[in-house]
Amino acid sequence: MTVVTTSRKPVPEVRSLSRDLAFSIGAEYVTRGKAGMGDLFSLDEPVLIVSKSGPFFLVQVFAGGEPVTEIRVRSFSVEERPGAIARGLFVSDRSVYEALEDHVDVAFAGETLSGHRIVFDGTQRKRYTLKVVP
Repeated sequence: MTVVTTSRKPVPEVRSLSRDLAFSIGAEYVTRGKAGMGDLFSLDEPVLIVSKSGPFFLVQVFAGGEPVTEIRVRSFSVEERPGAIARGLFVSDRSVYEALEDHVDVAFAGETLSGHRIVFDGTQRKRYTLKVVP
């Protein structure tokens, strides 16, 4: 099972983004606390680490302890989800889709999403739209 966690001292918006991302892809959310990278990689599962770095949010993906990709997110918005929940990530950027497809539940939605975006449904009727830096 994929694991989603945060940087060591996350701001509240990073924590809620991480929890809802884990929910959406059917992953386990792990509170980071004082756990080091070695502790996370010892789980022998894909690991997503969400953090904030300057003006960007980062989603780093690791598999087998090795970095797979880093997705830079310029900003994200949260709105109320209309209708039924959709599981997984919906990605409009082909390179992001290809980097994620072997590690998380992801679908290419380039035909229906404009720009470089990732959309997913979280808990409590939330829908997230992440604006990815190309």
